[in-house]
Amino acid sequence: MGHTHPNHHAGTSAVDVSGAGRRRAARRSRRSAALVALAAVVVAGMVVVAVVGPGASGSASRSAATRARSVDAASVPALPAAPGDAATSVQPDPDSPPPDPDPAAPGQVVQTGEDQSDPFLFLDGNRYYLYTSGIPGPPVVNVPVSSSPDFATWTGVTDALPDLPAWVAPGFTWAPDIHRFGSRYVLYFTALVRGSDPAMECIGDAVGSSPIGPFAAFPAPFICQPTLGGDIDPRVFEAPDGSLFMLWKSDQNIGGGSTPTQMWSQPLSADGLTLTGQPALLLHPDELWEGTIVEAPDMVEVGGVYWMIFSGNWFNQPDYAIGAASCAGPQGPCTDLPGNPLLASNAQGEGPGEASLFADRAGVWLLYSPWRSMSPHPDIPPRPVEITRLGFTPTGPYLAAGGTPPPLDPLGLYLWRPPAGG
Repeated sequence: MGHTHPNHHAGTSAVDVSGAGRRRAARRSRRSAALVALAAVVVAGMVVVAVVGPGASGSASRSAATRARSVDAASVPALPAAPGDAATSVQPDPDSPPPDPDPAAPGQVVQTGEDQSDPFLFLDGNRYYLYTSGIPGPPVVNVPVSSSPDFATWTGVTDALPDLPAWVAPGFTWAPDIHRFGSRYVLYFTALVRGSDPAMECIGDAVGSSPIGPFAAFPAPFICQPTLGGDIDPRVFEAPDGSLFMLWKSDQNIGGGSTPTQMWSQPLSADGLTLTGQPALLLHPDELWEGTIVEAPDMVEVGGVYWMIFSGNWFNQPDYAIGAASCAGPQGPCTDLPGNPLLASNAQGEGPGEASLFADRAGVWLLYSPWRSMSPHPDIPPRPVEITRLGFTPTGPYLAAGGTPPPLDPLGLYLWRPPAGG
């Protein structure tokens, strides 16, 4: 989720302690350069972002009636009726995978060759699509995407969002999320607000007729709460009954601040373009390992139980880690599990985080990036995209053996199922 932003991710959520850059895409490894560019952006001009949110009137976005749009969603070509992306509600596997035999090195590198944070995996038809935080360039790639039918051979990276709205500072887009709403796809992204001082990030949205884009962005942010330091890490959750929710983080640690951050959930309209109902607080930092930061929320329902994964602490530190929580429902409240963190610094890298969940009929997987890779050698970068399978017990998720998601046949069906033993 969960990026890095000018304040804390160059990809997702935490603010760079030095105030230089955010956390993910280019974020961790490339924030320094990004922040140099940021100075020029701030001088370039200021875009005023007027919004309301949990910190104001109780709604994190403007209504569909008042929100400015330069894109007519109705003009995006309709698609044949089809299931959406991989479900976030799955049935428990009767053959639960065994624990990972090497928990100090649980991740398998996704062979796209990308060195970016905030990975997000999407299944549509007969292909997997992998999105990450932006490539700062040159050349700049706002939302990198590549695809594969077998999770082994990947296409080259293209830009799903080649044109940015005027409120976004170029070169600072992170933490993408995509979801299919009936006949269209909606892409959500985190971006630096042009001219903001201190540097602030907000969440934008865009519509398209293909998972690879090009997506057309709306002219105003989707979620932007200046009183809470902005917002990052958008993630759509679809409950078993089909109801939709947007999860995200309010960025109170903007500019390296120590104000505790918060993670939110709010109902989402059937077309994915409007927040409805009221926002609800999912979790705030209350454990020592989290410091003052929790971010990058994502959720899955397994066997009637709602589990949330998230990152804690500063993204650019070895203490950055991934935790899990049990939740009363899609809007929480959520409670940290006693065994946290679920995944912390290990033999493969320091500071793993910015994780997302991928769930389908074959199982549940965790995608993430370490802040600093230790394999094949210590370096910043690389920040490879890594994946590990998860298993679930009544007490929560665990790192499991079982391999990567399976290859697909031309009809989008599984050719084989990962063996329970890995």
